[in-house]
Amino acid sequence: MIRTMVISLITAAAVAVIPATSLLAAEPDATPHTAACLKKSAEMNQAKISLGQLAGDRGANPRIRQFGLQMASAHKRLNEEVQGLAATKGVPLPSELNEEHKQKVKELSKLTGHAFDREYMAYILRDDQNAVNEFEEHMQLVEDSDVLHWMARTLPLLRFNVEDARWTKNAMQTNP
Repeated sequence: MIRTMVISLITAAAVAVIPATSLLAAEPDATPHTAACLKKSAEMNQAKISLGQLAGDRGANPRIRQFGLQMASAHKRLNEEVQGLAATKGVPLPSELNEEHKQKVKELSKLTGHAFDREYMAYILRDDQNAVNEFEEHMQLVEDSDVLHWMARTLPLLRFNVEDARWTKNAMQTNP
């Protein structure tokens, strides 16, 4: 319950800070680093939404189902933000999962019960940490102030996701 409230507060704070005027001013000449960052963020969000929904449907452990649905919800909100930024910057975003994530969804879809839970959480924990690392790298290269501002507000949520995944995985192992 407290984790849900923290996720909601962090996400609400991130959404509330986006200045409406910056979202309306189109800048079709985004730098390659900015475009790559927005595309990578959209891919990450799409994957987390799909995988979270899958966990909500297939998770054997109620904690896994709840975690997955929370992740899907949080990343839907982040994806809306990325889409808004990309639209103002003139950056086209992918409309479907990339091949790596399609393959992972396919692999996880074949699993059931605790095997699904273990594999899902192991993957999410690795993927969330990789997302934080990539986000930090992109922050060094992105030059657009609106995108940097969004990234600075989003990074704490991504770090929280890593800790939440770690907590959920550990709780699952101690209390299956």
